Amino acid sequence: MIWTGSIFAIVAVALAIFISTLDQNKAKKYISAAVTEATGRQLSIKGDLNLDLGWISRLSASDIQFANAEWSKHPQMAEVGLFDVEIDLWQLLTKFRLVLPTVTISRPRMVLEKNAEGTANWEFRAAPQPVPEKRSEVPVIQNLVIKDGVLLFDDQVSNTQADLKLIQAEAAGFLDAPVKLKAEGTYQKLPLTISLDGGSYEHLRSAKDPYPLQINLVIGKLNAKIDGNLTEPLEMKGEDVTLDIQGDDMANLFPVIRLVFPSTPPYRLKGHLKHEGKVWSFSNFSGRVGDSDLSGNIRVDTGPKRPVMKADLVSNLLDFDDLAGFIGGTPGAGPGETASEEQKQQAAANKESDRIFPDQRYDLERLRAMDADVRLRAKKILAPKLPIDNLDAKLSLNDGILRFAPAAFGVANGRMEIYSTFDGSKRPSKVTIDARLRQLDLRRFLSETSFAQKTLSPIGGRIALTGTGESFRELMATASGNTFLAMSGGQISGMLVELAGLDIAGSMGYLVRGDKSVTVRCGLVDLHGENGQMAVQTLVFDTANAVIYGEGNINLRDEKVNLVVLPVPKDFSPLSLRAYIRAQGPFKDISVFPDPIKTGTDSLLKKIFNVLTMLVMIPLQPRDLGQGKDADCDELIASVQKQDPQGVVLKDVYKSSGP
Repeated sequence: MIWTGSIFAIVAVALAIFISTLDQNKAKKYISAAVTEATGRQLSIKGDLNLDLGWISRLSASDIQFANAEWSKHPQMAEVGLFDVEIDLWQLLTKFRLVLPTVTISRPRMVLEKNAEGTANWEFRAAPQPVPEKRSEVPVIQNLVIKDGVLLFDDQVSNTQADLKLIQAEAAGFLDAPVKLKAEGTYQKLPLTISLDGGSYEHLRSAKDPYPLQINLVIGKLNAKIDGNLTEPLEMKGEDVTLDIQGDDMANLFPVIRLVFPSTPPYRLKGHLKHEGKVWSFSNFSGRVGDSDLSGNIRVDTGPKRPVMKADLVSNLLDFDDLAGFIGGTPGAGPGETASEEQKQQAAANKESDRIFPDQRYDLERLRAMDADVRLRAKKILAPKLPIDNLDAKLSLNDGILRFAPAAFGVANGRMEIYSTFDGSKRPSKVTIDARLRQLDLRRFLSETSFAQKTLSPIGGRIALTGTGESFRELMATASGNTFLAMSGGQISGMLVELAGLDIAGSMGYLVRGDKSVTVRCGLVDLHGENGQMAVQTLVFDTANAVIYGEGNINLRDEKVNLVVLPVPKDFSPLSLRAYIRAQGPFKDISVFPDPIKTGTDSLLKKIFNVLTMLVMIPLQPRDLGQGKDADCDELIASVQKQDPQGVVLKDVYKSSGP
């Protein structure tokens, strides 16, 4: 806008000098001196300067250069290969209206930048008025052509860069005809197309009426449409516009608007766009992100050193797969899932891998580029394989440090609260996870089986881990800390207990008489570990009929489990295949198989050997004589009290045991 104002100033000075001197090229030094005096920057017209007088006069100048600020590494702030303008003298003399039938600008190159101190190169000693103060003073341009334009923008304060190349831009309109502009080029190395349909010049020059505007913008796979009115179009203020935006992944918005979003499936949102000063708002929007609906309000303040975003988001039905981007994963791309082609390809590659932890490296530059305060509420969550009901998450981002305080899930008629901190302000990144499981109903985890209706056992627990790394996989590979799950009281399916112990006679009895509930006295799984190696300190599950013990480890680094459990009955059983049961293998494909003398189950040969050994040992099962003893439940629960210093989880566990 400043450069455009300067050009019109040049035109005015040039006309006066041309009429008196008629020596057009000699006038160049006078024009250059006038602009240099006004701005403090050197203006050079190295090419020809021509004026053809007539009712439609034509002024042209070539090879124009306007010097940049002294601190810039770019010597020229603006360069124009050719500036050519037609002036309708009849309109100017008879109707006092400045009408420009054609304005052509070829090979313009503009550099706009701010240095680290916040000084802008468009701040002049005495800057010319960039645009008319009144809408009625706007000149009428019937046809505007910009060819091979380049705009470079570099703001070192906000670390924002742009490289815009206009291959060709054209605009046309006159009085009652609408203004139309089309342009194409590249932005941030992404293909760019833009089309603008505005009101007529009559609308633009009218101080009373709002100015209608429609803009279609496509950058890469981002498509945005703006439709509405501007009260002050010259100052881009007083918006009453609707923004309809869609794309393949919200994470791809970062290069365009410098705001950080997690990776998402394809999205489309529509709402009201407004800005006041340096504050932008996208309010009352609604739409879909993947297979989830989303609505709410977003407010962005671009005034501080880092933009600050505040958002209040609500989903009536949230597909749990769509949250994968929060930990660096790929949103769900299975049959029936909404996903981009790139996400489908990534999902196919993940399917071939035996790993489940995502290894996408975190982009720490993005985390440090803005601050945020976000709340996301999901009234219902679609998670067919998990008993997750709802979500209320509070997220804050400040100087590269991301916190959930907390992310509260409704899980299995209970609650899971996650307090986590991801410190991306330095390398290596560090994560701290504190997850509290409160009153989870075991029945919900057995919902697809016949055992669920005979089971009612609340579970509590706490996961306290720390790790370092540049991806979620690396964080888990270095995880150190404690984890426990505890139960006290409740009931569980009797047939499930007998099957866990491979008790054929006991299971047949329940099959004939019908499944009945068995009292749960208590249960505890306690894991301690460092650098991804989590060892079982305690594994006990005590019911009225049997007590189950266990040992082993969970390898978060290699994503493998190796656990052995041993059921010991409290009653006699005449026929049993009871033996050690081993759960072994990668997280993605855990194998559960009998291991009577703990030789392992990691090969077909070992599994055959274990079956034969178990059959041979049927008559020699001393455990079937009812030698199981009640566990000391109070001592078990007390052993993990140090891992629940505030007593929040264990208070619920004791409460579930009853009087």
